[in-house]
Amino acid sequence: MTLPKRSKFGNFLRQILRKFFITLSVIVEPLRALLRRNALRHASFASPADDPFLSQLPATLLLMVYRAKNVELVQLLVRQVGADADVRLWALDEIAPELADKTIGSGPGTRFANINRLYHAKPIKEGSWVVLADDDTFFIKGSLAETIDIMKRAAFSLAQPSHSVFGWWTSIFNVSRPLLIARDTNYVEQGPLLIADWMFSKEILPFPDDNDMGWGIEAEWYQAKVGRFRSGVIDACRVVHCSRNARTYLAAPEMQRMEERLSKLGIANFWQLQTVNGYWWKWQRSPSWREL
Repeated sequence: MTLPKRSKFGNFLRQILRKFFITLSVIVEPLRALLRRNALRHASFASPADDPFLSQLPATLLLMVYRAKNVELVQLLVRQVGADADVRLWALDEIAPELADKTIGSGPGTRFANINRLYHAKPIKEGSWVVLADDDTFFIKGSLAETIDIMKRAAFSLAQPSHSVFGWWTSIFNVSRPLLIARDTNYVEQGPLLIADWMFSKEILPFPDDNDMGWGIEAEWYQAKVGRFRSGVIDACRVVHCSRNARTYLAAPEMQRMEERLSKLGIANFWQLQTVNGYWWKWQRSPSWREL
């Protein structure tokens, strides 16, 4: 599979469109914040027993680095993996009492370094699906179990739920599309939540020990999946990302590292990665790429 070329003019228009929607999001943030609070309140009252996909959830490993202030959001996601899941948490600051039995350790460090600590903490059950999640995200539509169910039906080895417009996103590419169940894509963002099956998780974990935030790692994932695996975005399930990106660290060094990763793999820019190979529409019983 060869990535399509992107014209400079087309990339310019995409950048303008991205800036427009980010600016619009900032302008209407008071309304979006209210909608997020209402959605979070509704999600807090939802019972895992009401999720028809939970009983079909395969063996799951959840890796998450959290801050004590986000304990409510962490608990929401932990509830969605079921009682039998292998949940490994790392506290950046203090260990939340509510999460103490699932917290492996605590202390500062980069996201990837701390996830590697969790990954190496103990043996992993063979066949487990691996979930990597930020601590400031919750499902507003669908669930973790439903996302994995759709991944299996779509034959995705790496995927993530789409973004709700109520939350903060880095790229319009990952915002949910109407009338779609899923998209077969060349790009799966490293956060705020992604899922890998047993085979692909072994391709990407442990993460490179580069002491950075991992910007551009998606290009390496693309290279790992070409010709062997399929990846995508699940539009039928949506998450709300409650925090803006790059607010707790300097973005400039991460941008430079991202450009280095892309250049090393011969990829001109992120727009080239953010491309779609196929669509699974809601009126289709199965995705187009499985009908071929």
